[in-house]
Amino acid sequence: MDKLKKGRWVLRDRKTNSVELFRTTPPKTVCPNFYVLAHANGCGFSPGCSYCFLKSSFWHLDAPHVFTNVDGMCDDVRAWIAEDKLESYVLNSGNLSDSLSFEAVRPAMTRLIELFRTEAEAKGRPHTLLLVTKGGVRHCNPLFGITPNRNVIVSFSVNSPEAAADYERGCAHVEDRLEAARRLKSQGWRIRIRIDPMIAGYDYTWITEQVKALPPERITLGSLRAEPNLLKAVGNGIFKDLTELNEKGGMSRYPAEKRLALYRPAAEALRSICPVALCEETPEIWEALSLDTDAKPCNCGS
Repeated sequence: MDKLKKGRWVLRDRKTNSVELFRTTPPKTVCPNFYVLAHANGCGFSPGCSYCFLKSSFWHLDAPHVFTNVDGMCDDVRAWIAEDKLESYVLNSGNLSDSLSFEAVRPAMTRLIELFRTEAEAKGRPHTLLLVTKGGVRHCNPLFGITPNRNVIVSFSVNSPEAAADYERGCAHVEDRLEAARRLKSQGWRIRIRIDPMIAGYDYTWITEQVKALPPERITLGSLRAEPNLLKAVGNGIFKDLTELNEKGGMSRYPAEKRLALYRPAAEALRSICPVALCEETPEIWEALSLDTDAKPCNCGS
């Protein structure tokens, strides 16, 4: 189809392959590579999160672009599932857009879940679809009515409720995200949790206890960070306490001591219930927290 403006979004066909290898990362970070499902460019939540890297990635778009040729998308995914000896067997549908924020206008994820059921789960393939969302119960409604699939993971990004109220205003409330995670887990879905980005000045005790009570199969912690183009694109002051870049291709971050102060209480509380990892973080921070840099039990990893 040609471009069609519908509300805040542009609906159009994608002209290139929907599945691409994403080599993560600035230099000197611990991060697994993974494949990206390009089902949309830009997020459906409005206003977008204050710190979102998509603000610099898609600065040239006047609205999120939602790809409507779902038949072609499924063909691309089917071909990917048929491949062996891949660098990663995770297909992340939440890297260029929230996985579930466009389901009301362009349903795709339930169809993909069924594709992974027949082509991956039923055939013993390792290929896995990763849904990443800041959505709540309403956004997850399409999943409640179908049988869980062991080759599909639902990952919720959560934060301190106070931080979310300040910087994630367009997303589902944190309590709503947690309720959706609890319901899906009770039905047998694989659940992962990201507490990311942790922001200095906010208390993460409550959200840590909620995640511990869930519990998910993996937990990934991250702290506020920004690459150079994002620093230029966002002028709301959220990045004012980050250090200046000191290496090409790196990120501005809090000083190491401040990052460790954010991570350590959560890592100590959660490491006994499931693997804990850090998102886009440097080896020395992993090592300071006694986390396994070789295993890389990250949200986006196999």
